[in-house]
Amino acid sequence: MSRFKFPCSCGKRMAAYDWMIGRVINCPRCGRTLTVPTPFQGEEQLADLEERGLYKPGKKKVGEPVARTSFKGILSGILGVLVILGVIALIVWLVKYR
Repeated sequence: MSRFKFPCSCGKRMAAYDWMIGRVINCPRCGRTLTVPTPFQGEEQLADLEERGLYKPGKKKVGEPVARTSFKGILSGILGVLVILGVIALIVWLVKYR
């Protein structure tokens, strides 16, 4: 099962597996009905959109780590640590005073 990418005419890049070739899907961005192309056709469509300036490939390079830090991620990490510390404190209290 190989995975490949293909675009919608609105510029949204989607991924599909080889077993999905020929299936009809809807674009999540614009809602257009699309038929999943072959991997070769998908590459041609991406290159065509790139030439017309409607698609810009990502700047991420293969093997390069992506660092994304968001406020929600930091807050959820802090909250997780606090919950773990609370559970540990509860266990210690139960063992010591029961």
